[in-house]
Amino acid sequence: MMKRVRTSATCVRMLLGVGLLTLGSGNPAEADSKCTVAKLKGNYVYAQDGFNIEGDTAAQRTLFAQSGREVFDGKGNMSGAATGSLNGNIVRSTYAGTYAVNSDCTGTVTFTDNFKQTFHYDIFIKDDGSLVGAFHTHTERSA
Repeated sequence: MMKRVRTSATCVRMLLGVGLLTLGSGNPAEADSKCTVAKLKGNYVYAQDGFNIEGDTAAQRTLFAQSGREVFDGKGNMSGAATGSLNGNIVRSTYAGTYAVNSDCTGTVTFTDNFKQTFHYDIFIKDDGSLVGAFHTHTERSA
């Protein structure tokens, strides 16, 4: 059985490209029309923090902070590694998954980590692919 967990809006990741990128022409209209999975290719680093919401009361919220590195292959596959503090407990993880990119430079990322948790993100890509904003939509955990 999978359990859904909401994560607060403060869990927004900004991925900064540090690897090979597919660069646009500088014309926003032309760049938007060229947004595909190839737009994300290379290494990206991120940091995020916030709290997990697992119930209806403030007592059921737990703090977290995390940073990591993700690799996008330009073909719709990604992988990553992260270190996080989950309510004071240090956790290291690896993960792999897939991503999709729409022509308007929005998209989705879904990945599963070494703890068998599946994460879903909406992504928003800068025209030149150098920066990705991501919003965590939900997590599924194996029971």
